[in-house]
Amino acid sequence: MIRTAAPATADSTALEGTSGHTAKEAKSFAARLRRVASEPFLHFTLLGALVFAGHRLVTRALDVPTVEVSVSKQRELVKLFEQRQRRAPDDAEREALVRRYVEDEALFREGLRLSLVHTDPMLRAQIIARVRGMLQAELEQRPPTDTELQRYYEAHLSDYSIPETISYREYQIRGGPDAEGDSRRLLSLLERQEAAGGPGLPVPTEHSRVSEAQLASLYGPELARELWSLPSGIWRQLRSSSGVHIVRVAERTAASEPSFAAIREKVSADYRKERTARAFQAELSRLTSQWRVHIAEQP
Repeated sequence: MIRTAAPATADSTALEGTSGHTAKEAKSFAARLRRVASEPFLHFTLLGALVFAGHRLVTRALDVPTVEVSVSKQRELVKLFEQRQRRAPDDAEREALVRRYVEDEALFREGLRLSLVHTDPMLRAQIIARVRGMLQAELEQRPPTDTELQRYYEAHLSDYSIPETISYREYQIRGGPDAEGDSRRLLSLLERQEAAGGPGLPVPTEHSRVSEAQLASLYGPELARELWSLPSGIWRQLRSSSGVHIVRVAERTAASEPSFAAIREKVSADYRKERTARAFQAELSRLTSQWRVHIAEQP
């Protein structure tokens, strides 16, 4: 029995044409996708997006503030507690120590964030003083040699010279309506070498080995010059804004230069101090040379 195919209808012919067209479009789209996927620019763009996304995730994780309380830090906190309290802390006190440390660390970091070191003058001064002390402590402390000390002593001999001095006794009568009468009566008694005593009379003051510069700091330049020029062994009455001064120079000591051996310890201390100052200034110069300094002009 022979079967013959039914004649194609219009609908079936249209369906076959549509299916073929769709398949071609699909193949063409797939080919375009493969071409785009093979483009290096696309690879670079996708890789950059992945790196950026990963960086955002890591940055967010790092942005979370973390306070690390290590075992060594806990031991340090316990040791400080024991030094203060002279006993070991219990469990509750240990927890309190760690909690206080975390609180202090948070406050410290908040202070850094607020830049308090730049806005608080006292805090800034404390940090400067601390760093200054640290730098000075790190400087070389080699003991000076005798040659260095002898050379320093000779170069600064005027600093160690002992100036001329006087030793004198002083009676001072404060200014007032009776100051002149009291001073004349006291001076008369002293000139007759009688004991100076009685109601209203001052108590004498002994001054030993006073230089002219020291006199100026005690009385002012004018009275100091008068007192310095007085001859020894004679009572004199001098006046100042504070009252009347009755004085007698007992002795004068000529200027002298002490030997190196007599003041070696002082020379050594002065030399160390100057050497440390020079080394510290050199370190400061090294630090400041790393900064660009701009000084605004005055308006």
